[in-house]
Amino acid sequence: MKKHVLFVLLVLLFVAVSSQAQGLGSIAGRITDPGGASVANAKVTALQVGTGFSRTALADAEGLFVIPSLQPATYDLSVEANGFSTSRESRIVLLADQTLTVNVGLKLGMTTEVVVVSGNALQVDTATSTLKQVIEQQRLVEMPLEGRNAAKLTLLVPGAVYSANGGADQGTTKTFPGAVTISANGARQDMVSYQLDGGNYVDEYTNVNQPFPFPDALQEFSVQTSNYSSEYGQNAGAVVNVITKSGTNNFHGDVFEFLRNSVFNARNFFAPFNLKDNGRDQLKRNQFGGTVGGPIIHDKTFFFAGFQGTRLRNLGSPTSSTVPSQADITAFTAGGGTIDPTVANLLPLLPLQPTSRSVTFVRPDRQNFNEVLGRVDHAFSQKDRLSVRYDYNYFSKAAVFVPTNILTYADGSKIANQNYLIHESHVLRPSLLNDFRFSYAREKASRGPDSTVPSVQSLGSMIPFQPTAHAIQQIRVNGGFSFGDNPQAAFVRNNFTWSDDVSWVKGKHDFRFGGILERSRIDLNNLFFQPAEFSFCNPAPGAGQTASQVVFNNFLAGKLCDYSGNFAFRQGAGEFKNNRDIFGGVYAQDNFRVTHRLTLNLGLRYEPALPWREIKGRVQQFRLDGLSANVRSTQFPNAPPGVYFPGDPGVPPYGINASLKNFAPRIGFAYDVFGDGKTSIRGGAGIFYNSRITGIINNRFVDQTPFSPQLIFSTGVVNPGTLTDPLCTLSSTQTAQNCTPQANLFPSPFPPPKNSAFALGGLYLSWDPANNYQVPTVYNWNLAIERQLPSTILVRAAYVGSRSTHLTETLNLDPAPFSPTGTKGTLRLNAIAASLGITPSNLFSQVQQDSQDINANYHSLQLSAERRMTHGVTILGSYTWSKSIDDLPPVAGVTGFDAGFSARPWDDPLRHQFDRGPSEFDHTHRFVSSFVWELPAFSGSKGFLHHAFGGWQYSGLVAAQTGRPFTVLQGAELSGTGLGQDRGTLVAGVSPYGTTQCGTTTNCVSWLNKAAFATNAASVGTYGATGKNAFRMPGKYNWDMGLSKSFTFTERWRLQFRAEFFNVFNRVNFFDEEVPSGAGSQPSITNFQKLSARAFGTFRAGQAGDPRIGQLALKLFF
Repeated sequence: MKKHVLFVLLVLLFVAVSSQAQGLGSIAGRITDPGGASVANAKVTALQVGTGFSRTALADAEGLFVIPSLQPATYDLSVEANGFSTSRESRIVLLADQTLTVNVGLKLGMTTEVVVVSGNALQVDTATSTLKQVIEQQRLVEMPLEGRNAAKLTLLVPGAVYSANGGADQGTTKTFPGAVTISANGARQDMVSYQLDGGNYVDEYTNVNQPFPFPDALQEFSVQTSNYSSEYGQNAGAVVNVITKSGTNNFHGDVFEFLRNSVFNARNFFAPFNLKDNGRDQLKRNQFGGTVGGPIIHDKTFFFAGFQGTRLRNLGSPTSSTVPSQADITAFTAGGGTIDPTVANLLPLLPLQPTSRSVTFVRPDRQNFNEVLGRVDHAFSQKDRLSVRYDYNYFSKAAVFVPTNILTYADGSKIANQNYLIHESHVLRPSLLNDFRFSYAREKASRGPDSTVPSVQSLGSMIPFQPTAHAIQQIRVNGGFSFGDNPQAAFVRNNFTWSDDVSWVKGKHDFRFGGILERSRIDLNNLFFQPAEFSFCNPAPGAGQTASQVVFNNFLAGKLCDYSGNFAFRQGAGEFKNNRDIFGGVYAQDNFRVTHRLTLNLGLRYEPALPWREIKGRVQQFRLDGLSANVRSTQFPNAPPGVYFPGDPGVPPYGINASLKNFAPRIGFAYDVFGDGKTSIRGGAGIFYNSRITGIINNRFVDQTPFSPQLIFSTGVVNPGTLTDPLCTLSSTQTAQNCTPQANLFPSPFPPPKNSAFALGGLYLSWDPANNYQVPTVYNWNLAIERQLPSTILVRAAYVGSRSTHLTETLNLDPAPFSPTGTKGTLRLNAIAASLGITPSNLFSQVQQDSQDINANYHSLQLSAERRMTHGVTILGSYTWSKSIDDLPPVAGVTGFDAGFSARPWDDPLRHQFDRGPSEFDHTHRFVSSFVWELPAFSGSKGFLHHAFGGWQYSGLVAAQTGRPFTVLQGAELSGTGLGQDRGTLVAGVSPYGTTQCGTTTNCVSWLNKAAFATNAASVGTYGATGKNAFRMPGKYNWDMGLSKSFTFTERWRLQFRAEFFNVFNRVNFFDEEVPSGAGSQPSITNFQKLSARAFGTFRAGQAGDPRIGQLALKLFF
């Protein structure tokens, strides 16, 4: 593997190590005389308004010119040629990642002629095949934006939808809560590449964005969604380039405060009226700060700085649970039951009621978020420019523990993020430019519970490993309640990126070439599973019993048992990881202007994919042939046969070999249909690799025996004990649970000795030993027609498609065999061990493999219209009809080993056909629109009338879409495989929607009809007979509105008052996964989709989106 790393480094250095295109733009065009003939050798100068920085180019023999690698800004363009008047076009707006076509017709003469054109007119793209959208500054700062999180505006782009973060392990304890998870044109949410001022801005732990700077600090950002050039890579989905503001020759800035208070809000749909403020949420949020920019040295050095602080206080949305009542406890003891000692100590911490089992509670939430941005730009000369930028973010969330209601238990977290950038742009000669960048990003996320929380050992549980830190990992009661959270942990990542881009204009060719080199580190110090997790199932009730009585009796007796993939008992020694990796890519691109109407975009990119290397060797590999041959590891002989480690024959240090043959060609065209720049046909296709592998992918390797042993007890494999005695060391436990005493693996030294013990019923992880790492790959294509209409409106119709291969899933290699009786049998690998005479033979509880064998396809029609601010109106709207289909099993996750669930076995011939269906982010119809309208009334008046009635502005953001799909699961074991993923079966002739009974004590809304599905007894011995994601949630409709009034004091000073309302029409959006930044958590689908759950098919507390929410703001501009 060292040879692989050396090979990659040599290739990257040979090509001068460069990054992807960094959000810069180009101005290109053709110079003609009054008769339309080309004017050769014309001098074209682009002058950046506000800084005095300029760049020049010479037109070739056909009058064609290109000025590449320009900062997105406003420019004056002048053209000089012998025998012609000088032409000057003023205030041309160049956007990020735009190739702006400006054709100039010169007039004969000797005097300078100034031609003034509007800088706001949109132009048809006649130069590239890329589909992209720029979210410009006015839209950023004037949109009503809940949480002021600019990253959410990526959803304004056609083809972009919100993608649930299931499987991505995304959350406030590991990554910033403002991170977004979007799917663009069928690509997964971990396939989006983010850049800030051209530097890497991806959080490589889960491949989401680092926090966007607040809107007032941004100039714009672009989102490229289809067939972008070979300058971009490493992620196979969209490319988001975020550009920060810079200083100019004039001082400018603003000061602001945004205030959100419950007095402006409506009541949440599930909130009782008798709560304080009539059920309105108790969230109070203040967002305050300002920006300032200006010159340090006129025309040479400029600065920009900004700060935003956020203070949030909230009681959270109501959450419902079912707990045993005092009457249940009395009945249990009266019937001869004995309460488990640890349960007895736990009961005072539960919100028990005399007779009612239903409880509703809220969880207090306190958050602080500070954002700082600083930037300096310096021009050494017109040929040499340097930019330095620093971005800092700090987030904290208070832990929660209420001694009278342990259900409110929640972690606290502290997350600090820093991002540095140095960018040097150098003009070697007018046709040859070089851009070098270095960026460094560091993020540290730490978490932990309140210092006063109890631990299970302090409550009386004799867990085998007794950690010093107090925490409760998880105690869950099937169909009832659960509590606990993650223990203390720190997640640290560091990324160093060097890049260099060369642009060379040669005749009709605009060559770009370069590459990128990233050195990344991820270090984990996580007390993962040290506090242990416990599960209580609900076996079939007996005569006269209810399901709730059975499960609560099990809980009161402390009897542990597994259900739906949740182990009865699990404890580990922690999760400690030291990941290192190198990511790189090189490219060559030629934008070839065949004629002044036809341009070809030709590119090739090479991206090796090196899996993360855990530098202390915490990796393992499972081989079925090794188990069958009863061959054990030479490194750890006590490991089960078939389980191997680095140092064993054939096991690479990464656990899997690198992928080094990833060549990605890109081809596209753009054709100016009538030669007037107002109609174009564009299209192309390309291959895109997701070679930046998420750092989380090997987490579960490092917390396995012998590196960090885990004890896992699962009914039928190693029968568990009780909450007080999970190791089954007491005779009373052995009798009650039919279990045998188990060995204690703790404490466990590191590095582990060669004779390390391996517990029975272990969980093991593996890469696919038969293949090199197979990089997730997207084949993307598009065809688009653009037309500029009168009133400066640009419309586009596009077909966009993609096919994805080698997508990851977590595969369970060790299910029990299918059983016609539904009874869970011996796991397949344990059966092989028994056949070899291995005693005891119950070696495994699960063997999971990271497999890159999922396929997907996506097709869409995308219609859009855009008008930049003209005559006081700007609008951006789009409609997307799409279909995304894959064969990823439901609840199987998308990022490998941290998914938490695993798929059906690889040797089930029906698996992929059975799991083919709509993707979880499939929304057939989606419409989104944003607009800003400067109301014309009294805008031209003066004096009192203007101050009183003029200066009003109306803005809005509208989104409507089809509901997300979901799968109905039985929630009970029908097939006997123990996978917990058996489907429901429909009853013929009965509608599946609308008549589920909610009951009389719980406020809920029915959506599915439980009577439309066969009972457990009727479905035993099957996998179930409904398709994956065959049902859909209700659609979503949301309208955010803003109204502002500006008071202009002088030419420099302006005061703006704003009122913003989100979901202004107070529509109830059930199961809305687009959670506002820092204001809550995603609703859980677990019980909604399980037929065995009491809450099946019903929406309850915590599953309704936000009601109407209002906030006020005051901004002072100068």
